[in-house]
Amino acid sequence: MPISRHEARELTSRGYEMRATVLNGTLCRQQDGTWVVDERSVDESLQALEGQQVILVVSAIQEGAGRARVCPVCGSEYDGYECTHCRQVRRRLRGP
Repeated sequence: MPISRHEARELTSRGYEMRATVLNGTLCRQQDGTWVVDERSVDESLQALEGQQVILVVSAIQEGAGRARVCPVCGSEYDGYECTHCRQVRRRLRGP
């Protein structure tokens, strides 16, 4: 099931923050059968993790704008399940 572009950006940012391997872009199969994400080899990225326990998260990104909501606490507009501004404030005050 596709996720919103906003949720995808949040997931990508969180991956970078945690120093995870993040491949972001269009998934394509080359003529030799290998998979690439915007010219970056998926096989090479996975080879670096060979022999380790991993979690692989892959999702399509939903095209088009999601329905913007207004946060009842701070008044900011946001997409997704929670206000990004309030979530950032909570993380800063309480920790992840």
